[in-house]
Amino acid sequence: MNYGEAFDTGFIPDKQHIYDMFTSYYNNPKMTKLKDIEQYSMYVAKAYCLLNKECRYLIVIKNIDKNPPGYIQQLKDIDWTSLQTRSLSENYEVATINYTPSMKGPLTAQIEKISTTKEASTYKCEKFPLVITLLHTDKKTAEIYQQKGNIISALETYETIITFN
Repeated sequence: MNYGEAFDTGFIPDKQHIYDMFTSYYNNPKMTKLKDIEQYSMYVAKAYCLLNKECRYLIVIKNIDKNPPGYIQQLKDIDWTSLQTRSLSENYEVATINYTPSMKGPLTAQIEKISTTKEASTYKCEKFPLVITLLHTDKKTAEIYQQKGNIISALETYETIITFN
């Protein structure tokens, strides 16, 4: 390093490409800032509700920002550290996602289970530097999650947390 030093040791070359893949899959939805949690900000969009008991959400977590709760921005403008699809009993008044699940494109990349705990099954993706965690619930236990799958099938469980590896 004769001409300087590395200043972004957390740089992941494919990160923008990964952001673009998820933005495209979900049609770049409007995300509403719900709250700050410690050093993170949480943005949410609603997919649809099931039987009025649970709602499905797309959630992104990013490093804390100065925007107030209620601030709206599109997914493409959020440098998230975690993307989640979750089924929650809470009913947040946020924008609704307009997308159709489709088994095509780069998010069909294969994932493989690397560990299982009481709380979750964890998968790695060979094609992208992602860790996919599928949460165990009363209805979605470790036994129903297969050894191999793809990113889209994981997203559509709505018990999913995706982070960078």
